[in-house]
Amino acid sequence: MEEIVFNPSEKPTVGVEIEAQLVDKDSGNLVNIAEGIINTYDNDERVKHELYLSTVEVTSSPLLDTNETYKELASILSKVLEIASENNAGLISTGAHPFAMYEDQVITDVNPRYQEFADKYGWAVRRLLTFGMHVHVGMDSKEKAIAVHDEIRKYLPLILALSASSPFWRGRDTELYCARLSVFQGLPNTGLPEPYHEWSQYEQSLQTLVKAGVIKPDVGYRQVWKDVRIHPEYGTVETRIADSMPSLIETVAVSTLVQALAIKIGKDWEEGALKEPDPNWLIERNRWAAIKEGLNADFISGIDGSTKPISEVIKDLVTELESIAEELGSLNRLKQVNNILHVIPVVDYMRDIHKQASLVELVKELQKKLLDSLSEDN
Repeated sequence: MEEIVFNPSEKPTVGVEIEAQLVDKDSGNLVNIAEGIINTYDNDERVKHELYLSTVEVTSSPLLDTNETYKELASILSKVLEIASENNAGLISTGAHPFAMYEDQVITDVNPRYQEFADKYGWAVRRLLTFGMHVHVGMDSKEKAIAVHDEIRKYLPLILALSASSPFWRGRDTELYCARLSVFQGLPNTGLPEPYHEWSQYEQSLQTLVKAGVIKPDVGYRQVWKDVRIHPEYGTVETRIADSMPSLIETVAVSTLVQALAIKIGKDWEEGALKEPDPNWLIERNRWAAIKEGLNADFISGIDGSTKPISEVIKDLVTELESIAEELGSLNRLKQVNNILHVIPVVDYMRDIHKQASLVELVKELQKKLLDSLSEDN
């Protein structure tokens, strides 16, 4: 494998990718109509195919101020909804559909890589009816990208707890706040990464997998689907742990937190203030707590075993990041993270609707929640 070229980003821009679900407005079930919607939208930079034709991936441009990110994504989603409505379809955005069956989904055939993917990994891929949110933050050097990658790992459970929105799987309550990761990590090259420490170790990890025939030499880094990864082509660190979130307002709030956090870690690295990265066993425990209990979880804050409610850890982090967000012009978006903490967790809201009505009614409520979050007043 040749040397991996990292294309540095001049500024710490943020780019957001949302995997959204196409649903029938009446039955609430997924519908395999992505190809027509994407062709009608006619901009494959902003609206893309995913594994199944019941999914569209909506992506924002690299921007510094997430107020602009919100405006762009609201415009894109509104147009997608307009096109979908012509087919009696709507959109929802959660980590998993409440009751859809993966056996009913059609694999996208516009790119042979999807079928190759399914053929290679079989059932582990075919059951992959999950929907995530990925946040890219620009890095101005590969060395900084390594430092941010290694340090941001310990914050991943916070991002997951804020975004968790997948309690249901195939019509049943899993008793988890995030069932998505339990499904997704059935694939290889997933889960929490080890720290790399140096760029050479990152390169070596990919070169080993290429030589072993596990990943392809030209796009190998794209076939590593860890909770956070380096994206050399874009010059970014990409967090991938989050569920897709029902509200665009909350999506952008969490994206703002990720951007400001990555900037802070980068500055700490430049000043030599970073300590040794946290061990995987500690982060894994916090990660599981977020999967199981979401924002109700306790967070282990150190190897001495001390704990703190994860919501309080997030509040403290928001306060710490305020000055960075203010410089970017997106302090209002960062503060909306606290709004997520002050209302009923979205998973509890979803379970209440399930108990009081039905999963079909839940899908209708999720459509309304996404639509309401696209208002110009936000």
